[in-house]
Amino acid sequence: MSTLMTLSDDWDGMPASFVEGALLAANICPVPMDPDTWLSVLVTAGVEDDEVVALNDKDKQAILAHLEQQYHALMRNDYTLPDALMIAMRGELAQAFSEGFLAVWPHIEPHWHDVTLNDGSRRMLSALVTTMLLLHDEAGTLAQMKEVGIDVEPGQYVEQLDLMIQEVAKAADEAQQGTHGAHQVNPFKSVGRNDACPCGSGAKFKKCCGR
Repeated sequence: MSTLMTLSDDWDGMPASFVEGALLAANICPVPMDPDTWLSVLVTAGVEDDEVVALNDKDKQAILAHLEQQYHALMRNDYTLPDALMIAMRGELAQAFSEGFLAVWPHIEPHWHDVTLNDGSRRMLSALVTTMLLLHDEAGTLAQMKEVGIDVEPGQYVEQLDLMIQEVAKAADEAQQGTHGAHQVNPFKSVGRNDACPCGSGAKFKKCCGR
């Protein structure tokens, strides 16, 4: 089960649903990326500003920990949309989730241009971005698609969102492993069964990701 992260009481940025979407976009980058490239989006929502916005260390560490937890869930193939989003998938929380994704996406998209994907993965990537656009502005997105002769049923896209996320995350991971020259068969091979789980849960590895 996935949950939205709990933000600090003095957090002055975007809501947790926005953060979840932003971190998801960062986690499907096909190349390693410095988080400082996009972290300010969590405060500014991607709006250009003359001053660079820096997160305080406490908030930054909490957000990076949640990024890591989300990543490991994706790699275990058991990431699911947080319950709060599933309950209101066409509501304000889902819209904020898609806004977060789309705010970080401009930092991620250029890296996909240099990746060789099979047709299935390419379609999944396109469908994922389309779904985020539909969640953000369904009427506007449908109108734009209709102008180019594409007629879709939004519900069919939203219902498959979990599958799209998993397939694109898998393609991103394979692309990253290719960048490093070899496929990583077991990402936890250096972790002992009684070590703290690298996902940040606080539990021992054998009781968490190592089960």
